Amino acid sequence: MVLKAFGASVIGPAHLLSHASNQDALSVRGRKWGWITAVCDGVGSCVHSDIGARAASKAVQHTLRENRMLMPHEATNADIHAKWLQHIKPYAVHEVATTCLYGQVLPSGEAIVGQLGDGLILYRENGVFHQFTPNRMGYGNQTAALWKQHAPEQWLNARFTLQKPGDGVILMTDGISDDLIADALPAFFEVIYQTALRCSRRQAKRWLQKELGDWATPKHGDDKTLAAIFRG
Repeated sequence: MVLKAFGASVIGPAHLLSHASNQDALSVRGRKWGWITAVCDGVGSCVHSDIGARAASKAVQHTLRENRMLMPHEATNADIHAKWLQHIKPYAVHEVATTCLYGQVLPSGEAIVGQLGDGLILYRENGVFHQFTPNRMGYGNQTAALWKQHAPEQWLNARFTLQKPGDGVILMTDGISDDLIADALPAFFEVIYQTALRCSRRQAKRWLQKELGDWATPKHGDDKTLAAIFRG
């Protein structure tokens, strides 16, 4: 099975104006055990949220790269949290809290996803589109995040299989998902897939960077990060 993966992250206009760094983190890595990706969004109220987001991205890769049989969700989430606590040292948790979304696809097409906090995960299995993440509840500035104690009840997880060409998974931070209309999500998914299909990984990344940099929503300000894995 051929798997295609790519991703991009761009700093938002609000952080450019304030000379702040990108508070999102992205990782997309593939080896003989398939592909692993993570998108993480540092909580805005934390002074070093960019460091927390990068630490979470590393924790996902370190946890899942030996996960060739797909561990149970509970064990995976707990291990990511434990590794994140190691990676953020010497910073205090309240300085670096972050959301964490991850996905893993094995060469067989078996896939898992996990989500803690804001953002959006979409996937297509056997040709059928799914919005994995429920519609946002509560106030816009409230989100679950990696914190001092592991909170299993706050994680969302799913397991599925990429069976047909065009099946895949897309993860994105809320800088993108908050601007997307629910009815347009299937078409959005298809555009990302078609780009992966016709482009090399490098070309797809450049295309995505330009699209996110030229984001059409008026007065948008947040950082934007998206990663995708497809069956070709």
